[in-house]
Amino acid sequence: MKLVYAQYSRKSSESKEKQAMSINEQNEECKKAVDRDNLTVTHIFQESKSAYKPNNRPEFTKMIELIEARKINAILTWKPDRLCRNPMEGGHLLQLLQDGKLQEIRSTDGERYTQDSDHLILQIHFGMANQYSRNLSKNVKRGNHYIFHNLKKWIGPAKPGYFNYYDEATKEKKIGVDEERFPLLQNAMRLIIDGTYTPMEALDVLNNKWKFRSRARGSKGGLPMAKSGWYRILTDSYYYGLMVRSEGEVFGTHKPMLTEDEFDTLQVRLGRKGKPRMARHEFAYKHVLKCGECDGSVTAEEKMQIICSTCKQKFHKGKLTNACPKCGTLIEEMKNPKLLHYVFYHCTKRVTKTCSQGSVTLKNLEDKIKTELNKFELTEEFRDWCIDHLNELNDKEETDIRSIKENLVKQMENCDKALARLTRLRISRENVTNGTEMQKFYDDEEERLLKERKDVMKQIDSVDKKQEEWYFQSKETFNFACSAKYQFETGDVRTKTYILSKLGSNLTILDRSLQISGDRPYFLIEKAKREIEDIIFALEPTEKAVITSNLIDYQPISRIMLPSLDSNQNKRIQSPLSYH
Repeated sequence: MKLVYAQYSRKSSESKEKQAMSINEQNEECKKAVDRDNLTVTHIFQESKSAYKPNNRPEFTKMIELIEARKINAILTWKPDRLCRNPMEGGHLLQLLQDGKLQEIRSTDGERYTQDSDHLILQIHFGMANQYSRNLSKNVKRGNHYIFHNLKKWIGPAKPGYFNYYDEATKEKKIGVDEERFPLLQNAMRLIIDGTYTPMEALDVLNNKWKFRSRARGSKGGLPMAKSGWYRILTDSYYYGLMVRSEGEVFGTHKPMLTEDEFDTLQVRLGRKGKPRMARHEFAYKHVLKCGECDGSVTAEEKMQIICSTCKQKFHKGKLTNACPKCGTLIEEMKNPKLLHYVFYHCTKRVTKTCSQGSVTLKNLEDKIKTELNKFELTEEFRDWCIDHLNELNDKEETDIRSIKENLVKQMENCDKALARLTRLRISRENVTNGTEMQKFYDDEEERLLKERKDVMKQIDSVDKKQEEWYFQSKETFNFACSAKYQFETGDVRTKTYILSKLGSNLTILDRSLQISGDRPYFLIEKAKREIEDIIFALEPTEKAVITSNLIDYQPISRIMLPSLDSNQNKRIQSPLSYH
């Protein structure tokens, strides 16, 4: 039977430098084989597709259909691994050989596989190609996972407003900000956020007034923003920093176009939730709060309400709400609707379903926290003065501690000497013949001395630890009192939660209000502050009583703040700061 060949060349869709041989080079090798062996080639197939997964190559599928129809009966290719890299298509080719529909597979180096040849070698070629692809896939996924989760960088083509480039200095592919298109897209999105434009009106401004055109890539690009592409951008969390891929979700290091709050407002303007994304609601405080009635956990929930710009109807923005329930105006078509945003904290009612406690708003909760922080807020000057005084106290305490420690060390040395004497007595010749009663005496005495030595060592460790903790905790207390209010106003969710947790050991919501009780680490500073304010007010009755930098002129006015002497001036009173 005369052999009629189909010539097949393939490369994957990767860049040329990662290929063993380009399609043109494969075709050149095939042409040499045709001329050398006088082959009849009636069809030429070539494509840039991966062969790792089956049914992914239209040209390969056409070639198989011609073989099944017996219009061709042989294949010429550069190497067998060009034909397939997956078991399904490899098995199909082997089955065609065994059935005689495919008479020959020939490579350009003259290697031939027929119905009667050893198919094991061909199977090995296919198997090696498949294993290479599997290993490559694992390595690529591992690399992508590291880049995505550890380096927090986007993988693949840059999104509109950004561009891909190759950094010659680091030899890395990177994504940068497209300085021409980034501000255009950002400002167009903010037109919608501000409520002055609908999404389609903003798109019209972007394309026709601001003349936006996509970034040109070869023969592609240079076009206005399409409606479908515009809505993809408006609902893509990447533009406020959150990257979403099959590897998971992570906040990237790229420059975002919007803040998270702006993105959420944008989704409300669109009348939709946007793409699934990481749960953004890491509410502050709820992990340190308890219900004041049933001692159950406290949760938080967010509610968004909209006042329709057409009929002024106020309605709740739910997941499925995309229009005003009264007049039917679509949210995305409303001109400047008013948005109302609330966060409520309330009991989960898991301890008891009958818990009667209501909810408290985030604003009321934070107003209460700010009030508490104001009670012990200190100026930086007064904090520095207190810390200087702490240093003086620490020097004095170290002298006392050193004396106590020396005494404890002597006690331990005495225990060691007594143990040594006891050992010598036990092993002396005079005591070799001692009876059981004497041996028991030695054992009991040794146990007593070892226990005493252990207790002394614990006391030494305790003295060192207590002195260190007293000093550093006191210093931390003054630093916290000075900066807590600023940190609370500017900090993130975790910082705010931490600050609330420091205000008391029992934090509850009762009767729609925050209740702070239990251990109050800063009540001494609060009390001292009130005392100093009263003294300043008494000294300057016509002036507003405030704590200013002049406070340092009234050094030991407040006996609460300082360790002092008793009425007889001869006995130290422990510093109240050691409350910590």
